[in-house]
Amino acid sequence: MLVLNGILAFIVIRNIGVESQLEIRSKYRWGQLVVAGLLVIWGAGSYGGLTSFSDLLFWTLFFMVNIMMGTGGLATHRLVLPGAWFRRTIKFEEIAGIEIAAIPAIPAIEKKTRVIVKFILNSHREISMVFNGTVTTVKTALQAKLGQQVAIEISKFE
Repeated sequence: MLVLNGILAFIVIRNIGVESQLEIRSKYRWGQLVVAGLLVIWGAGSYGGLTSFSDLLFWTLFFMVNIMMGTGGLATHRLVLPGAWFRRTIKFEEIAGIEIAAIPAIPAIEKKTRVIVKFILNSHREISMVFNGTVTTVKTALQAKLGQQVAIEISKFE
């Protein structure tokens, strides 16, 4: 258990370092928190509860890693992808293009505007993230971060 706690502590510290560099954050993926909570309840409950400090430390670190998996965005020189234990990053040079689409707001339910941003990589892989804001504010922020070398297209959400 000591080795697992050490590995999880390393992952948490590394992810905190990467997350602290985020300058433009994507919308948090709440599904990660639900999954983490269910896994902790199931895992801690099925093994007789938290009987030692080592168990408590393990489940705390495990929960922290899963919470961190919900965040992503843009750091100084990299795109930080959500949804991985080890933070995956992509250099801006690997981004070939960006497509932006606004999610239409339903006034009675939602007052904030959300924007879907699809990053298209040189390898033709596509990565989608959701950002809070209007199309123009998100486009301006991305353009300031990435410069003029990456083409940004604005399309309708259908």
